[in-house]
Amino acid sequence: MKKVLLFSIIFSFFISLAAIAYETIIIDFPKKTKWDVAFYRNIGTEAILQYVPNGESYNKWTQTVIVHSYKDYTYSAGQLSDILTAQLQRQNPTGRYSYLVYSSVDAIAVRSTNSYNKIPAQSEIFRTTKAAEGLMTIQYIDRNKTRFKENYSMWLKIIRDARTYNSYWRDNRILNKSESYEL
Repeated sequence: MKKVLLFSIIFSFFISLAAIAYETIIIDFPKKTKWDVAFYRNIGTEAILQYVPNGESYNKWTQTVIVHSYKDYTYSAGQLSDILTAQLQRQNPTGRYSYLVYSSVDAIAVRSTNSYNKIPAQSEIFRTTKAAEGLMTIQYIDRNKTRFKENYSMWLKIIRDARTYNSYWRDNRILNKSESYEL
């Protein structure tokens, strides 16, 4: 009986830790640049965050990094990437995605588009990856194709190296909110 009671107490403790746990994403932006949060919204089990270079805004930007998290998602990273890139492809069909990585835990696709139906031309790196609490997408978009080509390797590394940080104690957080956010 004592063992069952002790197990119940320990189990309850670890279940309560999940309630105060949190997960963030860490993005190492290019050195000597400042990126600001232009948009953040958390709706139920989904969250979206948009970063833009300092001085730009949600509506007026030249480059952006958009992170979208989906808690408790049942698709694999590859499946979700297929769904989302197909939606983006329908919005602007002038450029096709090419996959660099495609698996159940990580998918990275790239494309460049022309202006179409009031959507400006842009180049992008789109990553879908497995996180501890679900799936997330990390998307780098640049509206200047020349700059995108010049900085492609750097941004591919930044997006590929973006990582999650999990904490089971709310006071053990990443304090630099310009490089992380709570999913």
